[in-house]
Amino acid sequence: MTKTIHGFPPADMAAQETASTPVPATRVTKALAWGCAVAVTSLVTWWRLPATTRQTVWAEDGGVFLRDVLSNGHLRSIPLPYDGYLHVVPRILASIAHAAVPLDGYAVATSFLSCLVVALVSVGVFHLSRSLTGSVPVRLVLAAIPVLLPVGPQEVLGNAANLHWYLLWLAPWLLLYRPKSRLGSAAMFTVALATATSEIITGMFLPLAVWAAVKRRHFAAPAGLLLGVCLQVFTALTKPRFSGASPTDAADPWSVVLGFGLLPIGSIWHADSRTLASNIVMFGAWSLVIPALLLLGLLAYTLITGRSGLKIAAAGAFAASALCWTASVVLSGNTMFTYAMYTEADWATGFGYIRYAAAPAMFLLVLLPLALAAAQERGHIGRGTATAVAGMFVAFLLVSYFPATTVRQLGPEWAAGVGAARSACENDPNLTAAPASTAPAAWKFAQVQIPCQELRTR
Repeated sequence: MTKTIHGFPPADMAAQETASTPVPATRVTKALAWGCAVAVTSLVTWWRLPATTRQTVWAEDGGVFLRDVLSNGHLRSIPLPYDGYLHVVPRILASIAHAAVPLDGYAVATSFLSCLVVALVSVGVFHLSRSLTGSVPVRLVLAAIPVLLPVGPQEVLGNAANLHWYLLWLAPWLLLYRPKSRLGSAAMFTVALATATSEIITGMFLPLAVWAAVKRRHFAAPAGLLLGVCLQVFTALTKPRFSGASPTDAADPWSVVLGFGLLPIGSIWHADSRTLASNIVMFGAWSLVIPALLLLGLLAYTLITGRSGLKIAAAGAFAASALCWTASVVLSGNTMFTYAMYTEADWATGFGYIRYAAAPAMFLLVLLPLALAAAQERGHIGRGTATAVAGMFVAFLLVSYFPATTVRQLGPEWAAGVGAARSACENDPNLTAAPASTAPAAWKFAQVQIPCQELRTR
């Protein structure tokens, strides 16, 4: 049986490195290498966004997070609930973006900081996944998933409002990894707490947190996750999302199942939702059979041939994908998820990929690297073949590198809106605030009222 690697090189290799290189120099070199990896990954993520998309503020980034920074200040805005939940990491990014650049640059700063967080998640998963497999090709594929997710640029990439989907993807990797130092434990606790206080659905990983604490004697990340989920539950109870009973009947069960095939699975195979909608009209649900069978084949292979750790990871990934999709759809209270009742006209004009597909799709994509790890450990393929398969998988994701459409591609550009608001304040000395628009235009907080004092001084 292959020995599980917990994040450190073999003792003889470590001894050779220590003997040949001074410890401070080694640490500096490693820090520079990790920093370069994050920088390059940030740029790869950033380049997936069209220019207008980067320059447009999306939804809560302006109408909630920036609004609260302007009215409550940086620190006091961070723990504020919105829509029944805490949004700690997105609010921190909004505060940093507001403080770091002139108000005109808030959209670009928020987009770049959000891409930076996705890059940190990517590089972090590469490191944390050492607790599951020592195969570098497999870990590189795992790291590529959040950055190259086909549906990413359409809505969730490059804005703080949707960072919680990437943090949800990070959560199980935090629980699997066991730090070896107090500093590492403190970091794991902090990141897990920040993750859970930004996404309430991380609560679905509490059984994994209990396993990590009981079986692996790893308490830092489980404690951070538990505390964060408790804070989220307290917030949901004291500041509920719905004033009355939650509309859990918004989507019928068959539409939820069909939606799982259409969005998490379908968005992997067809990056453009218009192509999938056309195929559904012409061929029905048969359009989803090939990608569904491929994913189920990868799951079955890992469950049959993989060691226990890989089997649990594969089953857990599939379950997390299905549970995340179901919880997102049911708890959203949105009546758009009636796919089972769509007419041909609905497919032509009403179907599109949305943010709820992102995290479930990432958990499904993990099935390939897990199957690759199982094949390599069982000797079914060698390192060279594993590297080739990993390369082909990344190439498959790169086909969808540039998005066909994004929800922010038509603007409105934030800098122009701030400029118009500033002119309004300058032309009317009695004016106390002026609006700047965000996307989407029909959203309830599509305009941010910016105090004229803020506009005159920044």
